[in-house]
Amino acid sequence: MIPSHLTPSLASAADTAIKQVLLTGATSVGQKKPTGEVGFVAAFVLDGVTEIAKAWKPLLRPHGLSVKMSGVFCHQTPRVTFSYKRGAKKSCELADLLVVVDDLTSEEPTRRWAVLIQAKMSKVGGGQTLSSAGDLVQLDLLTNWPSFTLPLGFQQTPRDFSTCSYAGAAVDCGRYGLIHPQPSPDWRQQAPASSMPTGGAELGTFLARMAEGRVGYGREATGRGDDWSLTVDELLTVTGALAFKYSAGLAGTHPRLNNKVALVITPADGASPQPWTWGRWAAERPPSGGRPDVPPDGPGGQGISFVHIGITRYSGEA
Repeated sequence: MIPSHLTPSLASAADTAIKQVLLTGATSVGQKKPTGEVGFVAAFVLDGVTEIAKAWKPLLRPHGLSVKMSGVFCHQTPRVTFSYKRGAKKSCELADLLVVVDDLTSEEPTRRWAVLIQAKMSKVGGGQTLSSAGDLVQLDLLTNWPSFTLPLGFQQTPRDFSTCSYAGAAVDCGRYGLIHPQPSPDWRQQAPASSMPTGGAELGTFLARMAEGRVGYGREATGRGDDWSLTVDELLTVTGALAFKYSAGLAGTHPRLNNKVALVITPADGASPQPWTWGRWAAERPPSGGRPDVPPDGPGGQGISFVHIGITRYSGEA
């Protein structure tokens, strides 16, 4: 992962980039100024990845490092089922966003950190208290991580994040992202709790500390034998199948039409970031409010919004 002495400068650069994107929205794809959590997540995923990558590359390059980032935006999927209080079966969204950081700097097996984030608008002045029945079900999932199942399209075996043996605790697998509204939006990461105070690490700072591999900022997901690592890998794979089409004999990835998924990816050093949209959003803007402007993905589209960060060796390209 990145050396710890680089974390403060990367954190500051990412915080600045994210604040600007939250303020304006994903202008590269014509998004209106965000006004609700769905819109803020879309802005971060669709334009935030390019802005953070542009800010990080000159900071990493003198140290022989670089970054590649990609993001896929979808909404309200996948939903999980688990036993809630007194054994009652409940269903809720797994999370709004998955963030994954891969260390691609060596020939050893890739080390990976990941976190699931549920976005919530904060109260005026910051902080938030969860009280609705739906919010409390989601809180139980993110706090306790009881055994749960994912919908069709995923392996149907129960998931138990307590089987993860990496440093940290099961609660580190999930965080709330409290987003302060316009006209001065910011995004603060909070540990799951029914009453979350003002403050918390800004999202860019959180990402930089993940890239450092700091305990408590996401959880390592490098393995293949624990449910946390396997679930992270499967979420990326299932979402990728919606957003990408892999063709034999053709290098790289190629867009696949899907009317509820948008993608942005930062290419190799020296190339300009390339935002892509297609399907319904080829003519319409991504959502900006608290509810999607298009219907949620159906049973055939169980992806999760994700941001995927790869820390690489600088190739020396112009």
